[in-house]
Amino acid sequence: MAVVLIIEDDVDVADTIQACINAAGYTSYWAETGERGLELCKQLEPDAVVLDLMLPGMNGFEVCTRVRRLALKTEPYILMLTARRGKTDELSGFDTGADDYITKPFDTDLLIARLRARLRRELYHADNAASADGALIQHQHLQLHQTHRWCSVRATPDDDWVDLVLSAVEFDLLAKLARQPGHVYLRSQLLDDIWGLDHSGDEHTTVDSCVKRLRKELRLKLRVPEGVNPLVKTVRGVGYKFEDAID
Repeated sequence: MAVVLIIEDDVDVADTIQACINAAGYTSYWAETGERGLELCKQLEPDAVVLDLMLPGMNGFEVCTRVRRLALKTEPYILMLTARRGKTDELSGFDTGADDYITKPFDTDLLIARLRARLRRELYHADNAASADGALIQHQHLQLHQTHRWCSVRATPDDDWVDLVLSAVEFDLLAKLARQPGHVYLRSQLLDDIWGLDHSGDEHTTVDSCVKRLRKELRLKLRVPEGVNPLVKTVRGVGYKFEDAID
């Protein structure tokens, strides 16, 4: 799912944009200042940034310039918003690295259409690249190769990848969850798919024990304290899911 970062100091405008983006099926995050926006860019590596020009402190031009200087895996699409109308501002936006420009008040349908058109192209190219090696699962905090059976994690985009040491079933469990982020798997599903239909063990004991060992290794390599469950999340009374988060 594409990630869109909104950098906008007007709470009402930000709420409207975020609601539209979420309704369009994308994941959105909001930053009220340019400084916070840059922090989130480093953490999230978003696919797109909706950037207000008139921000307090660091303005949108400066934010745009700094985003383009970040060592991100892929360059985000930057859509700049402003209440000011004028060719000079538009040209300045493009000069600092913006991809597109919309003036306020704007039509939310137009904003979503611009985002959707660009993200559709980005996802098309990403899918083509991924098809060359469909066994590779890549997230912000986890990368895993299903054929070569290796996986590694990192706490932040600035960290080096650290290899996980997992048993065969721990690896298979993590790979299954990571293939479909957010999808909730019943314990019975995991037991059948990982251990096999003829496995005679109790689903709670078998699956929960495996998850417990997996989380211990994840906490160790991600350097998070006891009680924090990174990546593998419990859905109480149901089962487990993968979430690309370490807190």
